Amino acid sequence: NDGWEHTISDIIALHDYEELGKVFYDHYKEKDSILNNKIPHNKRKYAFAEGYKYKGQPVMITEYGGIAFNDSSGWGYGNQVNSEEEFLTRYQNITDAIKRIPYICGYCYTQTTDVQQEINGLLKEDRTPKIAMDKIKKVNDAIKRD
Repeated sequence: NDGWEHTISDIIALHDYEELGKVFYDHYKEKDSILNNKIPHNKRKYAFAEGYKYKGQPVMITEYGGIAFNDSSGWGYGNQVNSEEEFLTRYQNITDAIKRIPYICGYCYTQTTDVQQEINGLLKEDRTPKIAMDKIKKVNDAIKRD
C-alpha cells in the first residue's frame, strides 16, 4: 500500500494534504506517535494496518500539497489559491516543514500535472508551467534540517 495502513513494506510512504506548514511540522515531529499508530498521520489514516508495526524502514511523504488555483472548475486539496505568490508561499511553508522533520527521508509533491478535473499540478494538462519552475527548484534546493 502507498500512503497509509502499511503491512510489510521497504519504505513507509505517507500521504498528507495539510495546507499549513506549522501544523504539518507539529503533527509529524513526534516520530513515535506517527509510526506506532498512537495518532493518525493525516488526521484520518494510520501509518500501519492493525497487527503490523514500524521496523526501521525509511519514511517518506509521497503525496503532499495538492494545491489548486481558483481559476477553473476542477479541484485540489485544501483551499484554492488565487496567485502564484499564494501558491509559492503555501508550497514553501509545507515543503520547509517536511524538510525539518529529521526522520523524513524524502518527499513527492502531488502532482506533476493537472489531469482532467484534478487541477493541482505544477504543470497544466498540456505540460506548460503554472508557476515559475526556477522558484520551485529554489524551494527544493534549500536545506531545512533542525
